[in-house]
Amino acid sequence: MAIRGIHPGLNQTAGIGLKMFSDDELEKIHLATLDVLWNVGVKVESPQAVQIFDGSGCTFNKHSGIVKIPAHLVEDAIRSCPPTFRACGRDASKDFVCERDRVGFVNFGEAPRMIDPETRTLRKPKRKDVDQATRFLDALDQISVFERPLTPSDMNQNIACLYNIKSFFENCTKHGYIGINSVENLRTCYEMAKTVAGGADKFRERPIFSTTCDPISPLLHSQEACDILIESCNLGIPLKINAMGLAGGTTCVNLAGTLVTHNAEILSMMVLGQLVKKGHPMVYGTSTAIMDLKTALASIGCPELGLFSAAIAKLAQFYQMPTWVAGG
Repeated sequence: MAIRGIHPGLNQTAGIGLKMFSDDELEKIHLATLDVLWNVGVKVESPQAVQIFDGSGCTFNKHSGIVKIPAHLVEDAIRSCPPTFRACGRDASKDFVCERDRVGFVNFGEAPRMIDPETRTLRKPKRKDVDQATRFLDALDQISVFERPLTPSDMNQNIACLYNIKSFFENCTKHGYIGINSVENLRTCYEMAKTVAGGADKFRERPIFSTTCDPISPLLHSQEACDILIESCNLGIPLKINAMGLAGGTTCVNLAGTLVTHNAEILSMMVLGQLVKKGHPMVYGTSTAIMDLKTALASIGCPELGLFSAAIAKLAQFYQMPTWVAGG
């Protein structure tokens, strides 16, 4: 048994779909992305990642830190990335299958402030709030997979992710996405997951949590993100590659230009992951938003965000990859 979401993109009379691009237009976006990756490149701060790129046919400029990726490596990574992904829950009946044209829903994370449910005042979350929110999300049938919802403020923030995954294992039976800030913490999370799953072999068969690696716009891959990606592939932990550009701020104000740089950031990380372990499950993600020119903050819930997320979903379908997009 597994949970399969609604199927809005199927050629049927029920459901609603939004066709953002023709196949020819998607091909043009793809070709523009290949041009950026080879002629502009991405800056890579991880010596370990640079060594992998450089030894696989990419070029590396040691003065600028720029890696340029040839088209054939990008195309090979796209083909190697599995088109479906089973998000395994601790309860197997709550597995969620990520596959083409099916939709599921997830909570957003990780909130540094919350409204107290009793006093209705704004405050910082604590560990008990993380536990309560996790149990609440586990109980909601509409939530397909779990993402750590809150930042526990009553502990050292360098290891807050360890409490998030502890709370997840103790209070949730679904698949979980846990943001992790260092390779050391990733290994600790893996040891906890391995124990819960019943051993390393059982975890590799049914990985019960995923983590996220975030490029930095424009076209920068930090050492932490690269090293976490590499270690996740080695340990068998599924990945979401989640670009977080800000149109008009860290990316072009034009959404089409933002789409190309966003795609280049995602695909270059996909290349790294598939070079480490071909066939490793990776989800194409986005939290890219639009800058409010009055406040310089991300404008969440605006029409442009919905359009961009729909465009990313269509692009991921073009690549036959599972996708995760921001809501509004």
